Amino acid sequence: MSEMCVNLITLSAENDDKGPFQGSLNSVQSIIGIVLIITGLLIVYFGIKVYKGYKFLPETKQNIPKEDNYVPLEAKVLQKKKSTMPSFNGGEDQVLIFWKIGYQVDGEKYTQMIPDDGYKKGDMLKIKYDPADPNVYYLDEDPDVSEETQQEEPEQEEKNSSGILFSVLGVIIAVVGLVLIL
Repeated sequence: MSEMCVNLITLSAENDDKGPFQGSLNSVQSIIGIVLIITGLLIVYFGIKVYKGYKFLPETKQNIPKEDNYVPLEAKVLQKKKSTMPSFNGGEDQVLIFWKIGYQVDGEKYTQMIPDDGYKKGDMLKIKYDPADPNVYYLDEDPDVSEETQQEEPEQEEKNSSGILFSVLGVIIAVVGLVLIL
């Protein structure tokens, strides 16, 4: 019997080194390691995307349709309009100058207001209007370029060095996760 007690005490002393929760903590540690590895790999992926020029927020561009089915036409500068706006700081009123332009589509006359850009009464401006709705138009600012030669320039990919920083951070997180598993 005393020999059995000695064996139990020896077995108990060997198990005390590991502790009662050693097995469950090891599995939690492995799960955390796997989560860190996956997170690290995702950060590396996004870091590479950012480095290659991926942008998370879209850029706003000029509001000219890509498929330009607008019809070119000349509009005549008709009349100068002045408007005053009170100054918010108590100074002199601000004078705003606009020009009324007119054009004709299928026998119907249209007028629009445009801001002053050094126009004179009687000037002819190149515009393009939407055939579905002639009230929708834009000033054709570059009339010298023919439509055949006007092509979109390929966008240069911008390398973003912060993508390297993201990738390095992702590798560090993945390595910490690997250490936790091992």
